[in-house]
Amino acid sequence: MYSNLSTKQLRSYLNPKYLKNPVITGTFFLTAAGIITKLIGFFYRIFLSRIFNEESLGVFGLISPVMMLVHAVCAAGIQNAITRFVAASKKNQSSEAYSYLFTGIAISVLLSGSMAYVIFNHAPFIAVSMIGERRCIPLLRISALSFPLATVHSCINGFFYGRKRAAIPAWSMIIEQSCRVLTVYILSRLSMEAGLNMSLSYICVGLLAGEFSSAIFSCFMLAIKPEDFSIRRSLSCTKGISILSLALPISLNRICISFISTIETIQLPKMLVTSGLTTSNALSIYGVFSGMAIPLIMFPCAFTGSAASLLLPSVSEAQAQGNTKRIQKTIYLTIGLCFLLGVACFLFFFTFADVLGKTLFDSDIAASQIRALSFVCPFLYMSGTLCSILHGLGKTGITFLFNLASILLRLVFVFLAVPSIGFSGYIYGTLVSQIFLDFLIILALRRYLLYDKE
Repeated sequence: MYSNLSTKQLRSYLNPKYLKNPVITGTFFLTAAGIITKLIGFFYRIFLSRIFNEESLGVFGLISPVMMLVHAVCAAGIQNAITRFVAASKKNQSSEAYSYLFTGIAISVLLSGSMAYVIFNHAPFIAVSMIGERRCIPLLRISALSFPLATVHSCINGFFYGRKRAAIPAWSMIIEQSCRVLTVYILSRLSMEAGLNMSLSYICVGLLAGEFSSAIFSCFMLAIKPEDFSIRRSLSCTKGISILSLALPISLNRICISFISTIETIQLPKMLVTSGLTTSNALSIYGVFSGMAIPLIMFPCAFTGSAASLLLPSVSEAQAQGNTKRIQKTIYLTIGLCFLLGVACFLFFFTFADVLGKTLFDSDIAASQIRALSFVCPFLYMSGTLCSILHGLGKTGITFLFNLASILLRLVFVFLAVPSIGFSGYIYGTLVSQIFLDFLIILALRRYLLYDKE
């Protein structure tokens, strides 16, 4: 009897209909695309470390918080809102889904165009007075041109996530990364053949080329859909208010995090100087961290990131149906798999840190940072997916507070620990803040974790 029951259960799990589940197939496409793009990006980082020194990579890393801030203001919350509303819309009323999409795009383009204008025209002030590095001026101006393209791309991706057509965002990721790398490679080859110096601006030109190609691809895939629609009739003030009401907490979350990250990025090299390093050495350490160690540690996020993108619409749908048991299973499965992945990556990075740092980047600093950051892996990979579940449940405000508390805790370590014990203080702060964030999220989900149908 027990054997027959086990056989039936096994057949149900291996049923082809189960494998056609859009969440499973979507996760597969996004995971495959994530692995491909991470591999491309991984070799891209190695390539950059060969043509630019550690200090130059540190200079480029200084504009990353600005990019994060713009994305937070213009796209992050709106993309999540589009995904959630499209997923919740009725399948036989496609016009409602397209109304959310085009209304979201209109808002995003308006915001991104304004941000691009401000940053392009005030790049000298931002670079010198706020960032403290004049070499960031051309990088900011070139990057500003990509803002409207990036927001259109993000909104369309959010639409396809909501429709559970993850293959299209997956392909757009590959196209974006490929065009970015190819552009930088061509520019560097032309410079070498002409005997010119390598410019950091090449990286930003590659960024612009990648966003342009992915935006064109996304628009093309949207245009060849079978449904009829009218962009003008799809725009709706009511839909706009709905999108902004849901997007505002998420955007506020990202804006605050980006703003504090900007402070962190600017102050970290200064605190390293306070600990006894020269300005050049401080920028070099930050360049290794942002351009070598962190990208390698974040590589497994190809798995967790793709799952997180599809957890949001899946959880939103389960909540709309009142299926609490399904939400509970999703949370338990997410915690278990992400933690196991984190432990496996911790063991790998800790054991092979020297080999990875010296072989890939030819840097002893990278090796030590990889080993230190390996302890963060089990907690880092969980937070992204759990935050996506909270977003799917509509708890965007709570997620904002949790992320804000976590990053503020890390900032405390920057100001108090780094001047005393150097870069190790920042590693400790990263680990403690990540554990604190996961604890808060699990505490917020305790109702579903402790749910008992009986």
